[in-house]
Amino acid sequence: MNKTRYTIVGLLFALCSLFYLTSCDRMLDIDPKENVDSDQLYKSVRYFEYGVVGVYNSLHLEYSTLLGAVMADECKLSSENVGVDGYAIQLNRWTYSSDDELLHETWKDYYHTLYKINTLLENSYKVPQEAAEEKEAMTVLEGELKGLRAMIHFELHRIFGDSDAKAGQALTIPYVTSTDLFQKPGKTPLPDFYNLIWKDLQAAEDQLDNSNAPTRFSLDSTHALAARVALYQKNYSKAIAYASKVINNYALATMDQYTALWKQNQNAEVVFKLARNNDDELRPNTLWYNFNTGKSLFYASAKLNRLYEEGDIRLSLFFGEEQANQIAKYSDEGHENRISDLPVFRVAEMYLIRAEAYVKTGASTQAIKDLNALVEARTGEEVTSTNISETTILTERFKELAFEGHRYFDLKRLGQTLERNSEDLAATTDLQQLLFGNPLYQLPIPLKEIQSNPNL
Repeated sequence: MNKTRYTIVGLLFALCSLFYLTSCDRMLDIDPKENVDSDQLYKSVRYFEYGVVGVYNSLHLEYSTLLGAVMADECKLSSENVGVDGYAIQLNRWTYSSDDELLHETWKDYYHTLYKINTLLENSYKVPQEAAEEKEAMTVLEGELKGLRAMIHFELHRIFGDSDAKAGQALTIPYVTSTDLFQKPGKTPLPDFYNLIWKDLQAAEDQLDNSNAPTRFSLDSTHALAARVALYQKNYSKAIAYASKVINNYALATMDQYTALWKQNQNAEVVFKLARNNDDELRPNTLWYNFNTGKSLFYASAKLNRLYEEGDIRLSLFFGEEQANQIAKYSDEGHENRISDLPVFRVAEMYLIRAEAYVKTGASTQAIKDLNALVEARTGEEVTSTNISETTILTERFKELAFEGHRYFDLKRLGQTLERNSEDLAATTDLQQLLFGNPLYQLPIPLKEIQSNPNL
């Protein structure tokens, strides 16, 4: 994993000359050193699309996946995860500081990708668009970029922004839509941040369709992101409406399909995912196991494992057969090193979003129906539960979305205590609880960024 440190300003200067379209040089006879500021990319719609494809290659939402797990009660530090090859140790033990390297890598990666997106959008007017088909294609590509911009900003907010539980008092990360290298934006009030994210989401919704493959941002991806954003924002009517749009287009996976989703990289339930291959050093399964050293980094927590009942297909899919605490969710059997794609939005999450929003609006009957449908899909048995609460749904989110980057962020948005079982601690002297008001609960903006931009 790249451990080079940059400030955002320094990084952006570097990007002006170092945006390599590594995924495109096999698809098009283009200089692999071409960058987003080069006129080469703006000669045609086709060339511009290769620039858009390059955006996906630079984005590693695995950072969100990792932080969502190690900061919460989802996993346990392996005794092999030590020394120079150690990874996310301080974050997991709640002993980190603002100069934590992983936090800086995350910030750098996400704003790196935002710079590419903004450069492409600022220069899209240069692309010749004579035929109607070219205009339509450019409309979709620009919508794709705006949807991705909204998604990445929301990930940055989930990680580095104040909890939505603070409501009007909350501040979050800058929403950057410019490539101005000299701007030094400060934190953004949460209401202003949401206004900007909804502006991009509305533009994406207006410009996108569902012609894209699941590895490209689509109209359904926009609706899935909108449902997630609305849930965090506590706009429950919007959350229900957007989740329903996705649910209407995707069925919950059968037992066989669900197995193929995790073991064979299939797309049942998948609305949007990031494709991964041998060239990707950072991918879902490398978060838990170092394939270079053969050492485990993290195991599943006993707290999580015990939530599943016999007959629940997730018990056999998410945990190892020989070691019950092995994280096996991303175990594509078709590759030696388990090269699994990273699902970003699945329809199962939409059921959980809608169920939570229904509970919050007093529509318990509809919430029970959604939750029962999901549990039935995972157990193969009819569920007739008539009781539901926010706690019930949060537990089901814990079980269904484990190791997908949600647990810490769920507890954070609700202002709930982070609490681990004693057996899941790395050492008996480690904290077992982290209260919502504890300074270590909120991940800080990296120190190097604040040194570069004191407005943060």
